[in-house]
Amino acid sequence: MGGRTRRAALGALAVALVLLGAAPAQAQPGVGDQAQWRIRQDIVDHALREVGQREGNGNFYPEKYRDVEPGVLRPAEWCGVFVNWAWATAGVVDKPSMRPAPGASVLEQGHWATYWQKWGKATGRWKDISERDVEPGDAVVYGNFPDFHAHVGLVVEVKYDRTGLKATHVRTVEGNFGDRVVYSKLRSIEGLNAGKYLKATGFVSPF
Repeated sequence: MGGRTRRAALGALAVALVLLGAAPAQAQPGVGDQAQWRIRQDIVDHALREVGQREGNGNFYPEKYRDVEPGVLRPAEWCGVFVNWAWATAGVVDKPSMRPAPGASVLEQGHWATYWQKWGKATGRWKDISERDVEPGDAVVYGNFPDFHAHVGLVVEVKYDRTGLKATHVRTVEGNFGDRVVYSKLRSIEGLNAGKYLKATGFVSPF
């Protein structure tokens, strides 16, 4: 397959901008861009280091995944807890709360997988799967809010078409998949799923 693969690495940022058609004068990122790419790299690094981590009996996920926000349920269906932990540990400040706001539905909290979709839409960070617009460090959501049968993971690598403008494949790291943290093969955007009947609906950016 032709195309280009991108990981969230600062050393590749200038190349990435060229692939996106940026003019030479724009090849050096600004301070804000550098900070965001460092955070994306940290999200990816944190996620990859966790591959293979397993839960205890009954969804007792690793204790450290709730350290960034005390009081998070444990045990729990913890795919969203894992994504929240990776974002928070990397320095993402604005993210789905792991506890519902006063008066809000119990579904409106970050460990509920598809709440990431609702939160992303409310904050302008949602990117529908059809747009094929995704970067390493984004959350990938499978299902639609408020579905119970749903899942959320982290994108750690993106392959683009020859233009460098549209994503064609992604590689992910996902918690609570088979009771552990797993690292996927490179998968087509068009067929991205978390099980036979659970299709990806889009991505949520950390910025």
